[in-house]
Amino acid sequence: MWNRHRLILITVGVLFHLFYLWSIFDIYFVSPLVHGMNQYQSTDNPPAKRLFLIVGDGLRADTTFDLITHPTSGKTEYLAPYIRSLVLNNATYGISHTRMPTESRPGHVAMIAGFYEDVSAVTKGWKENPVDFDSFFNQSAHTYSFGSPDILPMFKEGASDPSRVDTWTYGHEFEDFTQSSIELDAYVFRHLDDLFHNSTRDSTLNDEIRGDGNVVFLHLLGCDTAGHSYRPYSAEYYDNVKYIDDQVSMLSDKVRSFFGDDDTAFIFTADHGMSAFGSHGDGHPNNTRTPLVAWGAGLNKPLKNDYPVFDNYTFTWGLEDVQRHDVKQADIASLMSYLIGVNYPANSVGELPLAYIDGKESDKLHALYKNARSILEQYLVKEKEIIESQFTYKEYHKFAHRPYQKYLSDIEGLIDRIAQGENDLAPEAIYLTEELMTTTLEGLQYLTTYNWRFIRTIVTFGFVGWITYAFIIFLKLYILENNFADYSTSAGNLFLFGALGVLLNWVLYYQRSPFNFYMYLMFPLYLWSKIFTNNTILREGLKEFLKGTSFMQRVAVAMAIFAVYEGIVYGFFHRWIFTIIFNVLAFYPIYCGVSQVSTNLGWILTSVFLSTFTLYDAVKIESLDQITVAGILIILTSIYALKNVFKSIGYYTFFLLLMQISMVIAMLLVTQKSVTSLQNRQGLPRDAQIGGWSICFISLFILPIFHYLNPNNDYKVRLLTIYLTFAPAFIILTISFESLFYVVFTAYLVQWIEIEYHIKQLKSHDNHLQLLRVALIGFFLLQIAFFGTGNVASISSFSLDSVYRLLPIFDPFPMGALLMLKLIVPYVLLSTALGILNLKLNIKDYTISSLIISTSDILSLNFFYLLKTEGSWLDIGVTISNYCLAILSSLFMLLLEIIGHVLLKNVTIQRKVDKIKKQS
Repeated sequence: MWNRHRLILITVGVLFHLFYLWSIFDIYFVSPLVHGMNQYQSTDNPPAKRLFLIVGDGLRADTTFDLITHPTSGKTEYLAPYIRSLVLNNATYGISHTRMPTESRPGHVAMIAGFYEDVSAVTKGWKENPVDFDSFFNQSAHTYSFGSPDILPMFKEGASDPSRVDTWTYGHEFEDFTQSSIELDAYVFRHLDDLFHNSTRDSTLNDEIRGDGNVVFLHLLGCDTAGHSYRPYSAEYYDNVKYIDDQVSMLSDKVRSFFGDDDTAFIFTADHGMSAFGSHGDGHPNNTRTPLVAWGAGLNKPLKNDYPVFDNYTFTWGLEDVQRHDVKQADIASLMSYLIGVNYPANSVGELPLAYIDGKESDKLHALYKNARSILEQYLVKEKEIIESQFTYKEYHKFAHRPYQKYLSDIEGLIDRIAQGENDLAPEAIYLTEELMTTTLEGLQYLTTYNWRFIRTIVTFGFVGWITYAFIIFLKLYILENNFADYSTSAGNLFLFGALGVLLNWVLYYQRSPFNFYMYLMFPLYLWSKIFTNNTILREGLKEFLKGTSFMQRVAVAMAIFAVYEGIVYGFFHRWIFTIIFNVLAFYPIYCGVSQVSTNLGWILTSVFLSTFTLYDAVKIESLDQITVAGILIILTSIYALKNVFKSIGYYTFFLLLMQISMVIAMLLVTQKSVTSLQNRQGLPRDAQIGGWSICFISLFILPIFHYLNPNNDYKVRLLTIYLTFAPAFIILTISFESLFYVVFTAYLVQWIEIEYHIKQLKSHDNHLQLLRVALIGFFLLQIAFFGTGNVASISSFSLDSVYRLLPIFDPFPMGALLMLKLIVPYVLLSTALGILNLKLNIKDYTISSLIISTSDILSLNFFYLLKTEGSWLDIGVTISNYCLAILSSLFMLLLEIIGHVLLKNVTIQRKVDKIKKQS
């Protein structure tokens, strides 16, 4: 039924959803960076000639300082004794508190560029510089960087002079999650030694490396790799920490010997920590607490406490006598800039941590003041941009109360008085400078969101307009069945919306809005014009759609729709709501008149069992026992189903189904071998890897082709074939309970098909309540197909444990493709079930998808206003994922129904109407 109206609906719908999908990045995740600022040099008298930045990727603060019992040797010791000795005797230390998102990229940007990267960076690439930002490396005389190819190129390509930053990176084949992670860090120290050695034979290099203002960056990925592979409490992770400590102890002596002086500053820290599950985006505090140890030229020696100071987090560290100075991660960029006397990075929002600096009070205050001026410069440039693009401008209320000029004059006066000997004014000067920084940063956020209200109103009208317009098309095509002639747009309508369009487009033009904003405006103008034109169809279609229902039934239907959709919205955040909905649905067959005890009991038990999956932790721990039980269940249920359809199939189909069951058995054996070997730290056996890929290929491609050559058209046989096609791949990609979900979800779909068919026979009179019910339950199951296997939409909460069984070496795109395959499988099962329901209930093609398309963006509109721009990487990622899933679900529903048509080609339904009526 692809007539003109449906083609227009699909065309407008695809464009609408693609543009509005991007709207959150244009509105919520606009880069805060501005350009054209004056830069301020941190100090005219740098205390250090050079700086070494050592970053232990994924290194937790407590692991660095705490007393640890090694899981293999059983020995209890400090893993980093040299770094501890620095804290006790030569360094200033603290915890560097990272800001969410706790990922390698934003962590390094915060440390090196001094600003907290916003989520828009995820749309601009990973390895290259996504936005034009300045960095500490860019301000250095020369930077020599060693480490991961995922981090180093970003700062080299982002430099104003790329030749200023040299990189030594290993290939991706080094990032083998089944091998020792220490080799990654050994590469870094080995190539640093080579650089020192080569400089003795190259006079040009020697002069360059011995110059002032140079930086050496050592990016150590080992701990992160070991933590992801084996968790941060594993022997591999602890051994990597010990290796780093050994190398840092030797590095200090090497640097002193090579340069022949003590004019080197050292900064040791981490980009992020890690949770006990081996992830660092799930919001746990251990993700944000990283070590910071600074020693060498220009840095303070440790200060002792008058009495022991510790808290619940640090009481076992044995450092209670040493003063701890915590910082924000972006503060490190300001500290490093001061130590070698370069400009503060242009977009830095870090605050110079004075407690770390060894120097005169007046010099430190001057440096802090320049730090504040650098941040204020960003505000002034941004404010100028806003003023030039607004009809009226309302100044940030704190600066309206106390102008920044007043702050500057007061601070300068205090610094002058301190320079004349009034040292007791130092705390006041520091307080006032920090207040200026805080107010400036709040003002920057105010300016970044200045036009939010206007553009969000436009987007809201767009969503409401699309929902109403799509519902009108649904009513016209499937309820009224084209009984109403097309209405032409009136002259008054054209004038009204044309004038409104000209006015609003001029406002966008004056505000210097990007192209996408004009598109966000175009859709509501078009949609609302069509709604006013076709309002008669809306009224008459609703009457027909609700014909035969009482007022109370209509109220109940409206309440049910509201409850299901809002339940889904908040179920995305609190998945126990999905469990409640499942348990309510467990009794709907009884309400609809199904009286067979066995049918109702089976449905209730399946519903209750399936409802438990949404309660499980999204961060799963590998469990071979659960994988094995699920595999056995798949085999047993397949044999049971084969027995039931035996009379409907020939020997050819019977043999193919047996082959598919044998593929499940073979994959279960391969998975057991792979998991056991990986858990025993013996790597991935080559034969298991080849076997896994071979079985996946045979089950996903070869056997389905043989089915296609001589198909069996019984719907039960087709459903069993599809079930067995994806089972082997799902098993090897299972971490714990997912394959159990696969079995129970399939059982639920099979029972749902039979229950709805039974209800159709019981209530033969034609009304649209069954269509509405099927659409609502189908849309609910669309969400369960995703959330039942654990929330992997959030950017960091998924686990790669299962992917290692096929790809042990890190490669993001093939690994991502395997994870996507795992996600898609339940959707394919659902599409098959919906296709069978279409056939069994005599529903017109695409009716279900059209109804869902017309209502599903209720979710999108909710998630548009529930988006988070701050918080954990998990929190941010989940809200982005939720919005994207919601806005694409309507189009995805159409795709599912098309897939269902393809998978169920030539399928026949044997109707037993008389028998069912007799039973009822």
